[in-house]
Amino acid sequence: KTLSNMKICLVSSSFYPAHIYGGPIDATWHLSNKLADKNFKIYVSTTNANGKSRLDVKTNSFISYQPNFFVKYYHEQIINYFSFSFIKGIWNDIHNSDLVYIQYLFHYTVFFSLIFSLIKRKKILICPRGSFSDYTLNNSNKFFKSIWINFFVKFFSSSIKWHACSDLEKNDILKNIPNANVLVVNDGIDFNSFQKFEQLNALKILNLYTNKQLEKCSSLFLSLGRLHKIKCYDNLISSFKLYTEKDSDAKLVIAGGDDGHKHDLLNLIKYLDLENSVFLIGHVNHKDRNILLNNCNYFVLPSEFESFGLVVAEAMSCGKPILVSNKTSWHHLEKNNCGILVDNSELGLYKGLINIQKAKFNKNIIKTYVKTNYDWSVIVDIFIKKIN
Repeated sequence: KTLSNMKICLVSSSFYPAHIYGGPIDATWHLSNKLADKNFKIYVSTTNANGKSRLDVKTNSFISYQPNFFVKYYHEQIINYFSFSFIKGIWNDIHNSDLVYIQYLFHYTVFFSLIFSLIKRKKILICPRGSFSDYTLNNSNKFFKSIWINFFVKFFSSSIKWHACSDLEKNDILKNIPNANVLVVNDGIDFNSFQKFEQLNALKILNLYTNKQLEKCSSLFLSLGRLHKIKCYDNLISSFKLYTEKDSDAKLVIAGGDDGHKHDLLNLIKYLDLENSVFLIGHVNHKDRNILLNNCNYFVLPSEFESFGLVVAEAMSCGKPILVSNKTSWHHLEKNNCGILVDNSELGLYKGLINIQKAKFNKNIIKTYVKTNYDWSVIVDIFIKKIN
């Protein structure tokens, strides 16, 4: 078959509109649509998991989102842990495909789809999305992860191609599987979707999203991401306490759904007496994300690890200077005059908050850089070329 007629079975434990899981949901959604536009046949096999709840979608049969793009949401009896219908149905989904494209690594959907793909002798591409990072391998179920990689994945590594979302992730894969065949293709952004927005001043933004009538805001810092320990928002909040001692009118907004860490962060905000300076506003949709990104002054991402970090590219598409942890994949931002890298610590982030205000950034340079390198119109062609 020609590439444009290729039938791809994309297997993912979760899928659009399960936004609780963050950037990978948007990335797989947009990539699927763009591939379908280019006449690839995309059949997604996923579940109806959405954090601790389930998506309100039709289950166990394919739904057509556009010509060439279909999604089957298998019903999970135990959310995030078991779906009888997935185990029963994925065999045929794989049988009817030319390429099996698997997301993540440590999930039962990966276990069954990988085994069935090997039995069927299908072409296999796995996007581990951070599964090989030191953080992931050393936190929770370490023994299981080691067994899975060393006694199964490595054994069949010659039959698997790997899709890394960054050079950082490529290095993590090769560190664990030295003979791995790794393709590097970044996630992408829809640049144009961030160019039309409602212009609001910082106080209007704060009053709209925090339900508080605040009177002063010298600078508005924004961070986007699920409230999980890996995002290190505790470090950012602690550093912001130091920063407000120099600039008491600065504000920090953190937008993201709770992934087990919200209670601790709220307690920290209260303990540091930052209830009128730091705000957790929950998950926001694309429209609100667009408004927030275009109307903030700076974007901050303090993560301990990001295989890519889609929100950084989204913030750059709005021309925002980026303050980002050096544990992420965005090490090239400084040399391209798009932001500042800092140590992921209270002191490192505090220094970054001060320095990013002193630095001079050109909004148009930032936008041009991200559009040229990360717009989906560019990324999809790279992906197609690399899977050939």
